[in-house]
Amino acid sequence: MSAHYYYFADYEILVGGRFIVWGQCTLDYAPTTLFDPAEVLQRIRRQAADAHGVESAEVRVRNVSRL
Repeated sequence: MSAHYYYFADYEILVGGRFIVWGQCTLDYAPTTLFDPAEVLQRIRRQAADAHGVESAEVRVRNVSRL
């Protein structure tokens, strides 16, 4: 039986030195090997960046909660 986790994240996006977007997203995470918190954050940032058409480096995660 593999582990399966669900997360809720609150984020903001910084472009050109200004915060332009605030948002929330959810993540359904089932690690293939060991649990990696850095991978969870990377996936949340990538999901938010893809939703708004920016680079993941421009996404600042403000809060993450495991559901």
